[in-house]
Amino acid sequence: DWRWGEHYFSRKLLDYDMASNVGGWQWAAGTGTDASPFFRIFSPDAQAKRFDVKAEYIKKWVPEVDSSIYPKPIVEHKEARDRCLKAFKKALNK
Repeated sequence: DWRWGEHYFSRKLLDYDMASNVGGWQWAAGTGTDASPFFRIFSPDAQAKRFDVKAEYIKKWVPEVDSSIYPKPIVEHKEARDRCLKAFKKALNK
């Protein structure tokens, strides 16, 4: 239920905006008027390379990102995306 996430973030976000937050959660859940297709899975790496080449945003909020204490990735995004899409397609064909 997307409303759980929306409610949680409505209390945590410093820049909370009801229309943006509700719309974003509905879009991500595929329930809004402009829902995302199931195959559109964002890649954090691709988004960073496209919109934050110098990593200014991530370094502001996660300063340890370049340090030795920052954990190594635990998910290979491409493999996880492929598994997810396969599961979605299987579910849609039932």
